[in-house]
Amino acid sequence: MGALTRISEHVYWFPPGPPDRPSLCAVVGERRTLMLDAGSSAAHTRAFLDALSAEGAALPSAVVYTHSHWDHVLGGAELDAQVIAHASTAAQLIELAARDWSDEGLDRRVAAGLASQQHAEHVKEELPAPRVVEIVPADVVFHEAIDIELGGVTVRVRHVGGDHCAESSVMFVEPDGVLFLGDCLCASAEDAMTPELALPLCHAVLAFDAEHYVEGHHPAVTSRAEMEELIGKMRWAEAAVREGISLAEPDEDTEYFVQAFAKSAVRR
Repeated sequence: MGALTRISEHVYWFPPGPPDRPSLCAVVGERRTLMLDAGSSAAHTRAFLDALSAEGAALPSAVVYTHSHWDHVLGGAELDAQVIAHASTAAQLIELAARDWSDEGLDRRVAAGLASQQHAEHVKEELPAPRVVEIVPADVVFHEAIDIELGGVTVRVRHVGGDHCAESSVMFVEPDGVLFLGDCLCASAEDAMTPELALPLCHAVLAFDAEHYVEGHHPAVTSRAEMEELIGKMRWAEAAVREGISLAEPDEDTEYFVQAFAKSAVRR
């Protein structure tokens, strides 16, 4: 894990790390602090909170989720904080709480095709057996949008959906110009992307007046120029697949998008 970094006046960023820990952020206002995603375990969340305390920042009184995938929410019980979530995310938290998280339960989900082998391995590594998984339900539920005032800084939460997760939301921090994306720009669990969901999402992401972008599992904060370039590659990959164009020596990002759009095209 990298060190906690202050990326703007009000925003602290904790970079992603193994086995599948996503980026976490804290937005520190004059009155209170809001955490963006809760982490993949108590250990992950505690490492973040300890680093935040070392900076002299107030600890979060609330956390807002981008989506309900395990690595973004299992640390929520470590927080003494309100949970804010989209309605679909709130419903999924209830399902997660009822799930069997034992090694045997994870293996049964893999055998049934409900989870990948990699998912099970990551959970087992992050939370060694015997494990107790506590899922905190949502205290505040929103549908399309919610604005959270922290004192001198506002976090605007917007539901955007996408192939990775229909419930995906993003958080725009004003006046800092930071957009917290979670995993919304990633492909689905089947490694597929569809034009119907991906292209409107590209437009939605660039419509925010952001200068800094935090993605769930990207090891660096992305600039606007870098995000525009990435989305340009996504659009180009979609067009290439749609028109049957073979790209000569595509870079890693473009190849990822080509493979994802090609996978969805095969299913049509």
